[in-house]
Amino acid sequence: MTADHHRPSGAPPVLVYRGVRKLFGDFVALADVSMEVRKEQVVCLIGPSGSGKSTLLRCTNGLELIDGGEIRLDGEPLPRDWNGMRRVRQLMGMVFQNFELFPHKTALGNVAIGPMTVLRMTRAAAEARAMALLDKVGLADKGKNFPAELSGGQQQRVAIARALAMEPEVMLFDEPTSALDPETIGEVLNVMKRLAEEGMTMIVVTHEMTFARRVADWVVVFERGSVIEQGPPAQIFDAPVVGRTQEFLSHLGWAG
Repeated sequence: MTADHHRPSGAPPVLVYRGVRKLFGDFVALADVSMEVRKEQVVCLIGPSGSGKSTLLRCTNGLELIDGGEIRLDGEPLPRDWNGMRRVRQLMGMVFQNFELFPHKTALGNVAIGPMTVLRMTRAAAEARAMALLDKVGLADKGKNFPAELSGGQQQRVAIARALAMEPEVMLFDEPTSALDPETIGEVLNVMKRLAEEGMTMIVVTHEMTFARRVADWVVVFERGSVIEQGPPAQIFDAPVVGRTQEFLSHLGWAG
């Protein structure tokens, strides 16, 4: 995949955010955030820690309920209640920075449990799907291993396989490499690149600017709960319009 690949922007929006607000007490975590994610797009959210990126993901899949504005999935507003969001969550795979695997289950068991419990698949069918997905993320030989027996990068790849097992419409990645050592970051990013190449719709909160520059179709820059700039990677990284974007990227070694 080249640095300047871009999918057609004419694809329909899968997710639309309009004036999204999220408060934690008096703290404004999200202030009138508006953006779109189109089918088969990879959208990277960048910006300083605490600027609202992860909160937006948590609002997208209903781990947090928004306080204003709206989020639409396939044209329908997301429910504002926990039960409604539980149904919607099945359409979104979420990968967290700290893996969140079940320690008492093998890699195979971690990937198979969702299809068995939520989709009501038979054990045999769920385990067949799980094995295929472990193979997809390069872990076909680790099915019988427990999380404690796996490296951080391997655990995160199991977590990606687990999210894919539900056949989601959208994959949400919340800083998926931030808890990994440098040696294993690449193996996780490579899996994500392959998913992008296969046309998976993805929203990625990341501090990996090289990944955002090369793989994203659209980059959204956050600052203090607001979107301060968004556009294709070439614009954001090579010719940012907003001074704060330039400052943030320069601090990370991207002069622009």
